[in-house]
Amino acid sequence: MSKNKKSIIIILVGLILIGIGFFIHLTNRYRLSLIIMGFIIQIVGMVIYRKKKIILIPILTIIFASILIIIDYILVANFEMLPVLAIRNTISSNTKIYNAAFYRVWKCNISDQEMFIDKYYQSNFYCSSKELEKIDINEFLLHYEKKYKEYYNDFVKIDGKISAISGLKSLEMKAYELEVDKLNGYVTFDDNVKLKFIFNQDYNKLSTYSVYDNVKVIGRVKKMIQEDDDTYTIELVDSKIVSSNLYDDFEVIVEEDNTCQTGTRIYYENKDQKYYFNCLNKIDIKYSEEDIYELNYLLQDNKIKLDDLYKKANSNEKADEEGSIIYRYDNFSILKCNTTLGNKDIIFGPSNLVKTEEFCYTDPTPPDAKEIES
Repeated sequence: MSKNKKSIIIILVGLILIGIGFFIHLTNRYRLSLIIMGFIIQIVGMVIYRKKKIILIPILTIIFASILIIIDYILVANFEMLPVLAIRNTISSNTKIYNAAFYRVWKCNISDQEMFIDKYYQSNFYCSSKELEKIDINEFLLHYEKKYKEYYNDFVKIDGKISAISGLKSLEMKAYELEVDKLNGYVTFDDNVKLKFIFNQDYNKLSTYSVYDNVKVIGRVKKMIQEDDDTYTIELVDSKIVSSNLYDDFEVIVEEDNTCQTGTRIYYENKDQKYYFNCLNKIDIKYSEEDIYELNYLLQDNKIKLDDLYKKANSNEKADEEGSIIYRYDNFSILKCNTTLGNKDIIFGPSNLVKTEEFCYTDPTPPDAKEIES
């Protein structure tokens, strides 16, 4: 048998193995093994056939490999077959990611056929965030070199506090220590190493966050950079903010002015409303032992809504015929003004607060509480 005939037979055997790898229903490891074996046999056949033109072999190898990648993608995109020429990352027993040459496939539930094709790696974490185990930022950065190697090119879900925000493009986290009796989430950050989460495009959700906020973020560990000052930055891409349940519930902490020496004073003002304190010194919102915020801080950053406070009232009652309402709590009250003259003031006062004609005032200067009592 001539060398040409032998080479043709070898090439045909390689094609058959590749065909079996692509089209026969087998586990991915066997499919990949058959395709690689067929590819090698193909190359051997071409070497025999093109012995005198050995320089063509690398070119033909690249062309042939490209054809295999394209065939693999066509089968994925049109026949919902899992890619063979891809590196598989196992997120959990139920979630897997297949990273191919120019796309990746998200398989969020191995028990069904549904999958998501992410062309050019544009998507952030696609499946449920519950599939990822939460890692505290202090724990991650305590052994950052080890963690970087362990999670390189994998997705991680980090729970911590924001140390910096860059527009709508990225946020940073650092390890931190809690400060005693500090409000508004204040902590002391460690400056030796930080995580930088980079978003694929302008991430509008970032505009609702501030430094010191608790947050959970998912990102894919990409690289570690040593800065000029011997600090380190670990960059994570394809990032996504996960809603934290920390701020779902809270406790209201009130400090009353029992002598009412402070009277009625303006507490906070925005373009739509004015907020007043009547015989109160302060109101703090407690989400956890480590996260206590001043009410005006939360109102300013739109981190709390008045409706969230109203829902916690023990009862409410009409304060007048115009529509003003008093919400009653154990140790304070909220008067929500609603007058025909357009007054929408909010007045925080003691638990026995009573609306008089001086409240929900139309004059820009509110009356003093002691004058109201007299």
